[in-house]
Amino acid sequence: MQMADQGFHAGWGLGRHVLGSNYFHYVRDPWGSYSEYSAAMDYIPCDTDWTARQHKPENGFFLWGRNRPRTSR
Repeated sequence: MQMADQGFHAGWGLGRHVLGSNYFHYVRDPWGSYSEYSAAMDYIPCDTDWTARQHKPENGFFLWGRNRPRTSR
């Protein structure tokens, strides 16, 4: 909120990642870097029978939310 109060509104979110199934919001700082805030990431206990899967690159980043902003970098 401090950054928004100072005029920094650039960012990306709210959305949900595929891997980890967590909610995310990215905030862009004045130097052009992004910080990610996330919540509710999947937890898989070590004694759970879990099978890894492959995801197509175009389907592996986020399930829903706005499209990722274009950057000049």
